[in-house]
Amino acid sequence: MASLAQDLEFWMTRLPPRLRSTPIIQLAIPGSHDSTTHVLTKKSDVAPDADPIIRFLKFLKPILGPVVCRWSKTQAVDIKTQLQNGIRYFDLRIATKKTTSQFYFVHKLYAECVDRVFEHIKCFLDAHPEEIVILDCQHFYDLSAKDHERFIAFIVATFGPKLLPCSESMTHLTLDHITKKCKSQVILIYRNKQMSRQFLWPSACFPTPWPNTTSISYLLNFLSRGLTHRNFSVGFVSQCVLTPTVWYAFTNLFSSLKNRCALPLAPEKQNWLKRQSPGKGGINIVICDFVDYQAYQFCKEVVNLNLKLLETTDEQFPVAD
Repeated sequence: MASLAQDLEFWMTRLPPRLRSTPIIQLAIPGSHDSTTHVLTKKSDVAPDADPIIRFLKFLKPILGPVVCRWSKTQAVDIKTQLQNGIRYFDLRIATKKTTSQFYFVHKLYAECVDRVFEHIKCFLDAHPEEIVILDCQHFYDLSAKDHERFIAFIVATFGPKLLPCSESMTHLTLDHITKKCKSQVILIYRNKQMSRQFLWPSACFPTPWPNTTSISYLLNFLSRGLTHRNFSVGFVSQCVLTPTVWYAFTNLFSSLKNRCALPLAPEKQNWLKRQSPGKGGINIVICDFVDYQAYQFCKEVVNLNLKLLETTDEQFPVAD
């Protein structure tokens, strides 16, 4: 088989039976970092996750707005387009806003309303019954306990039976098991220990160590070390991203996160990915910025890593019942 990525919109649906009966924690799955930032503009409101200095100087929005936008935007396309091009894991940061009861996605600035994005995801899943998504509610800002209850109720109202219940073991969670036996399509990670529901997957099920660096060599070593030490009974998120500090952005005032971080990293990221393998002992979820770069080459690379699983023997390749 030459490629598993010829139709990224249906790549999970069209996997060979052997891969659809492989635990998802052993598959290579592409994801996006700060998934909802494509809508950010210089006029976007400062969000509660912004650095203190940005919040303090928000009265200088006409001057700082363009700079903060360039260094906060990590994606160029919306989630609907990401789904159509193979992304199946989404990194989500949620906040409230004083002027409304709605929930918003944020990354230094306010992005889209949650309800609009979740509706796009639901419509995609309705039309693609053998695809799944992993929604990682990574951070929450200015949410009270009552806000969390409202947000969870909204999730249930949107996705209902599509939400996969948590289980003690993850080794049986294959695409066929999730979509055909459980009739589910959404794994919802909720990184808030105070909230507990049957369908809220805790952080421990999908560790996501943060490199927090602008050094490419440090990042790639960090990613490789993470895979060496990962717990292979649960999922694992490799964050293939560079993270600029406020000072770094200030010293590159007229550039952007894309030009100073994402583009220089791209060839090294591709080389690193080619050396990886999924399966027990290998890579699982990989996320990056600007997933659309070079016609979604990142998505194609990650999806095609699963071809390596077809090259292994049955003894090397445990398949779930």
